[in-house]
Amino acid sequence: MSQSPGEMPWLAPLRGLADVGLPGVPASHRHGVRGRLVTTAKQWVLGGLAPLQRELLAAQGRFNAALVEGLEEFPRLRELPLRTQLRELAEQATRLGLGPGAAPVAALRLSGRQVIERQRDWNRAAIELLLEASEAWPMGTEPLLARCEALAGRADVVGEFLAGPHDRVLHPLWRELMRRQVAFNHGFVQAVRRWMGGARPMLMMPAPEVYEAWWRAREPGEMAAANAALAGLERRPTISLVTPAYETPVRMLRACIESVLAQSYGDWQLCIVDDGSPGRGVERTVREYARRDSRIVFKRMPRNEGIARTTNAALALASGELIGFLDHDDTLAPHALAEVALHLEAHPETDVLYSDEDKLDEQGRRYAPYLKPGPSPELLRALNYVCHFLVVRATLLREVGGIRPGFEGAQDHDLVLRLLERTPRFARIPRVLYHWRTHPGSTAHDASAKPAASEAGRRAVEEHLHRLGVAGTVETASPGIYRVRYAVPDTPRLSVLLAGPGAPAEAELRTLLSRIDWPDWELIAVCEPDSARALEALAATEPRLRLCSPQGAHGLAARCNRAAREATGALLLFLEPGLEPAGSGWLEELASQALRPDVGVVGGTVLRNDAHLECAGFFLEPSGHVAPAFAGLPDPALTAFGGTHWPRNLLAVSGACLMVRRELFVEHGGFDEGFSEAGADADFCLRVYRTGRHILGTPHARLVRHVGGGFTPLPEQDRDRLRARAAELLVTGDPFFNPNAEGVLPGMSREGMRPLRAGGSLE
Repeated sequence: MSQSPGEMPWLAPLRGLADVGLPGVPASHRHGVRGRLVTTAKQWVLGGLAPLQRELLAAQGRFNAALVEGLEEFPRLRELPLRTQLRELAEQATRLGLGPGAAPVAALRLSGRQVIERQRDWNRAAIELLLEASEAWPMGTEPLLARCEALAGRADVVGEFLAGPHDRVLHPLWRELMRRQVAFNHGFVQAVRRWMGGARPMLMMPAPEVYEAWWRAREPGEMAAANAALAGLERRPTISLVTPAYETPVRMLRACIESVLAQSYGDWQLCIVDDGSPGRGVERTVREYARRDSRIVFKRMPRNEGIARTTNAALALASGELIGFLDHDDTLAPHALAEVALHLEAHPETDVLYSDEDKLDEQGRRYAPYLKPGPSPELLRALNYVCHFLVVRATLLREVGGIRPGFEGAQDHDLVLRLLERTPRFARIPRVLYHWRTHPGSTAHDASAKPAASEAGRRAVEEHLHRLGVAGTVETASPGIYRVRYAVPDTPRLSVLLAGPGAPAEAELRTLLSRIDWPDWELIAVCEPDSARALEALAATEPRLRLCSPQGAHGLAARCNRAAREATGALLLFLEPGLEPAGSGWLEELASQALRPDVGVVGGTVLRNDAHLECAGFFLEPSGHVAPAFAGLPDPALTAFGGTHWPRNLLAVSGACLMVRRELFVEHGGFDEGFSEAGADADFCLRVYRTGRHILGTPHARLVRHVGGGFTPLPEQDRDRLRARAAELLVTGDPFFNPNAEGVLPGMSREGMRPLRAGGSLE
């Protein structure tokens, strides 16, 4: 059964902007009385012009509303009469303000002729883009995405029109009259990009007041428990904190130092090195504290050497068994060092520790938590998710050579990658122990503010792969985020296996056949006799398509195993009917991952046909429940658990799109047919994971579900069977999930999206 697009909350802001005849004046960027006066003056002028504005932009408003309707019906737009209506409205929208009694409007239109012409041209281009994109959907082709970029560049139709003095005088007026339209133009392009899989991530962080309620409800208990447990420590290693500083505002530097003095675990050392600041504020402040507490040591570099050499100078001062990295304007939670000491008491083999973190704004308010997964090598190649609070054994840190110069801005990422090459003994403390201060120009505020840092990170990942002897190229996907394209040494035969649930329709099978961009392949569809007869004509014209009888195979696992026995490929791709690839190169991405010797299973990302996620892998619960990762969130989105568009290490991926080497599938006995209809995919992944191979979810192989019901919770008998199989792996929970995430992140529980109330409880 074909799915209808669901609710699309990401279109709500655009829907609100569509009526551009509504007056609206944002507050002035100027502060104080002057700013309020400017805002009031604009409101007064535009209030008087409101009737003219409504008449001038009435046709444009109708056109905008039709564009929004087109976006809402995007997957079915090619089939609807709305296409004709959009073309008619585009023509109407070029005649802004013309009509009976519109002489003042006509005069205003004449003064802003360049604006009108630009909006007219934009309207026509928007229609063409929308219609062509709907024809191509779900394929997000590069030319279409490039056209989105070009149209975004034309969204500000007011611009700087300077035909004459009269026009220049009226320019501010046109800027205000068209403010909503310009915002609509930008929003429209972003919405098309979202449908095509090329949008900027939608921010899905908890509101600051909601997050504050959450941490206030949790952290006092965490601190009390940690402080009580300190009395039972048998070992109290010294933790040396290394802090490079440069022209740090005294207020922020004091807050940093005070957060260390407030630690409930007292066996610490704070090593601060001033990187040759022109002023003496850093030196005076630190020496003042050092006179009062001998655990604080200070050094001033004779000249500015950069963050790498300055951090190494601080490392040279450190005498502790453990080294923690603390930036000069950030702060630690009071129990941060206690949690580190307690973890090492329980797990003395740990070499590298990291914690969750959040951000501090300029007023000291906490926001934007980052609740991290456990050690995830694939994710670390995509970005430095470890970041803060990082603690490393001093001997290991010196063994790898400390911080390397030449990677400024990404020196931490480079370090963690080199540490990963030396030891697998990484561990995460799922507590928010570090508060990262943001200010304009900082990487915490905006990674794009430092493009050189992003390039340094790309080189760090590239050199990491080279040291490991892994062939591949590293691309910058966005500032600070990278895509590794692993080399495909050869192109072995691929078997695409459609085993159910349900049977493929001829039209969808033709589409799938046209999207298989792989040199040597076969497609095997497990069909009941009635379904097979409907596909015989297609099979007669495509020799690589084979129809396979279930031969008494009952249940999804048995049907998949039946298809695998018929397959002749070295790579097996299990694919559910009703899925359509949403981009080119999807098979190369899956194969490049599955052919890596350290990888066992790789899964693609499945989307609903409303640009929301159905499943980006599985998170497992000790109860046996399987939660589809990021289900229900817009694609892509940036959440408190990271990005939905990041590659991830997982315990299990969905059988809706699952690739594995044939040899591994046979070695592990295929899918367990004891599972009735669900759970066999997760169980198989767990068996492969136990052998030390990675299970990966990739965002770079995206498929859209057109038919079928999508993910359904496991039946009780399957849940019980999976719980028994996974018990020893889930003693402390899924290592690639975060036990805190369910409280602050929608889409992370089996119940679905559950927003957090301001009081700290789940709805």
